[in-house]
Amino acid sequence: MGQKVVVPDNPTPAQLMHLLAVCSNEIATLADKVMSYRQDAALKQTALKRAMARAKVKYSGSGTVDIVRAKVELDPAVVLAQDEYDIADCVYQIAKGEFDGYDAQFTALRKQAEIRKTEMSRING
Repeated sequence: MGQKVVVPDNPTPAQLMHLLAVCSNEIATLADKVMSYRQDAALKQTALKRAMARAKVKYSGSGTVDIVRAKVELDPAVVLAQDEYDIADCVYQIAKGEFDGYDAQFTALRKQAEIRKTEMSRING
């Protein structure tokens, strides 16, 4: 997806600033994508619920509750809607995981930068 952030063992202040900038840019980009993917998954979930409701009406009275439930789950429109929702949710979860990873790395980099700042202020008096 985005630029990979590799933190050196003993980063200089300039390297830390660069890595913080990269992380914050990736977080901003991913935040937009995550929101878009979440909206898409929500729309697909609504479509699934509607397909299931239509199928329940279509198959009501055609047997026991278990048979109706099975027919609903096997209805072509429900199967398609379920597949589309599963894909959209998977894409959302992957993007959210990547966002969370960059967010955690950004927090760690900020802490490293704060430690480096404290170390430098002690050395320089």
